[in-house]
Amino acid sequence: MSKNSVLKKRLSFPSLGLLFSIALLAAAFSPRPAEAQADGGTPFRATLTVQFIGSQICAPGDATCSACVNQSGLFVEAQGISDTSLGPLFAQLFKCFYPNEGSFGTYAGTLTMTAPNGEDSLTWAYSGKNDNGGDFYGFGPFSGTLTITGGTGKFEGARGGATFTAASGPSLTAGPTPVQVAGTAFYYVQGRLGTNK
Repeated sequence: MSKNSVLKKRLSFPSLGLLFSIALLAAAFSPRPAEAQADGGTPFRATLTVQFIGSQICAPGDATCSACVNQSGLFVEAQGISDTSLGPLFAQLFKCFYPNEGSFGTYAGTLTMTAPNGEDSLTWAYSGKNDNGGDFYGFGPFSGTLTITGGTGKFEGARGGATFTAASGPSLTAGPTPVQVAGTAFYYVQGRLGTNK
């Protein structure tokens, strides 16, 4: 055996051992994907299109609407469908618009997203604001946050939050008093979902 081949063998074995040791250390100290996912939740994205009606007239016995209107708000109900990272979900939103709060008005309410099976649902606390006064044609941007307050079926024990940006289309106004408006709104939602299980 030549000196060069012995030297190569001596260099190659420690080099392989060093590389193996570095690989083990890197594996031991790098975050594991499953652990990072369990701690931070999984990404959630959705686009949502809803038809809405806003009114100062409440259905008999609707305490949520009455509380909103009694605080000089406009009660808004919206329903539609969302295309989400969890699959298609039907959406139902109840919120109160407070036109005199913030620069251009604020919103507070509840959003429920339900799977087509009717059993799996997520309920979110909804908080938002108009970003400006809208344009000449009636389109207006708004944004806010969503925080999970409950879940049923496969979403039982869900937790997490999201932000949304949205735009509403021109509203149709019916009558001067009491105020009633109707229109369409489009949302983009992104956040993270986890579980308490």
